[in-house]
Amino acid sequence: MLLIIGFLFMISMLAIVGMLGGVLFLQFADLPSALFILVPLLFFLIASKSGGVLGRYIKASFKKEYKYTKTELAALSLAAKNTGKFVLALGGLGFVTGLFGSLINLENRQMLGPNLAVSLLTLLYAIAIGVFVFLPVQAWAENQ
Repeated sequence: MLLIIGFLFMISMLAIVGMLGGVLFLQFADLPSALFILVPLLFFLIASKSGGVLGRYIKASFKKEYKYTKTELAALSLAAKNTGKFVLALGGLGFVTGLFGSLINLENRQMLGPNLAVSLLTLLYAIAIGVFVFLPVQAWAENQ
């Protein structure tokens, strides 16, 4: 449940910051940047033990009065920590890739700003998912 709340909180924070800055929420939306983060994250969750642990956590969070064992909480904490690190690494990789793409095409100076914005959006998505989704789950599991 905390994962779902984290995603909703992340989206609402981006909307609020955008409105306060005079930017529409849709200007934060960039499909290639989101796919650069979400597709490898999906493969990571399928291929690793972290995905199974997080999947069991999501299923158990919809059950009332579910009691976690210490081993389940330790596994959940480790899975959230590893997934958060993976997401942040993807953000750094996406930023550097977008930066290379921007610097390769310096002849077209009008596209430099939009290209840099796309590379920064990839980093923003990764940081937002890591901080608003996986860090609270890790902290919750460690505090239990």
